[in-house]
Amino acid sequence: MAIEATGTVIEHGETAELVLERRVPHDAIAVWPYFAESRELGMWFGGYAGDPDSGEVVVAMSAEEGDATIAVEIIDCAAPEHLAVVTNDDHGSWSLEVELIDGGHEQGSGTTVRFTHHDVALAALPDIGPGWEWYLDRLVAALDGQPMPEWDDYYPALREAYTR
Repeated sequence: MAIEATGTVIEHGETAELVLERRVPHDAIAVWPYFAESRELGMWFGGYAGDPDSGEVVVAMSAEEGDATIAVEIIDCAAPEHLAVVTNDDHGSWSLEVELIDGGHEQGSGTTVRFTHHDVALAALPDIGPGWEWYLDRLVAALDGQPMPEWDDYYPALREAYTR
């Protein structure tokens, strides 16, 4: 199965916002723990240590090689609709935002997961874009109880799609 780039790039000079969406058949209240609870977040991204109520946690990346960790500052958390964070690690500081847009009041109406990476250097998009595509597909797989997608299907295959 060929993986296709789905992200929208909104350029602002030498930086951009990278926006990706995934539609899932689960209600927002069922999707929210996959961003807010360590166990569920760990299924596709990485579990965290610390108290989210303090505004800071440390995430141990579950799909990266080695002992990759990131410090996460929680900027806004409005369950089950919005999460904005700033991450800091050896690669720098990233401003990330997740919006869960519930599909309606009927059970099973689904949710749109809108992920935004703010202020991405245009030169970094060919490496960052495929990574977020992979992680969001990992989220979908975790939600559906499916096997995790393979990184090699995303990179370098999607690199060209994010080259400007």
